[in-house]
Amino acid sequence: MAGKTIRVSEETWRKLRARKREGESFDAVIERELEDDDPLAGFGAWSDTTIDESVRGVKGELDDELGEDEGPR
Repeated sequence: MAGKTIRVSEETWRKLRARKREGESFDAVIERELEDDDPLAGFGAWSDTTIDESVRGVKGELDDELGEDEGPR
């Protein structure tokens, strides 16, 4: 496959490198990041729940990950 060379800033390169998975090429990272052409995709994903239910769900997940019995620091 023929390729093109593009220049990116150091900051952009670092961001791409941070998103790069083991064994993945930078081309694959860019392709994956650009995969969704709809910038509004995902909006409304919680449309069937109330905000209170959503917040409680996220809080529960965070509590599980961080250890809910460890009070504030």
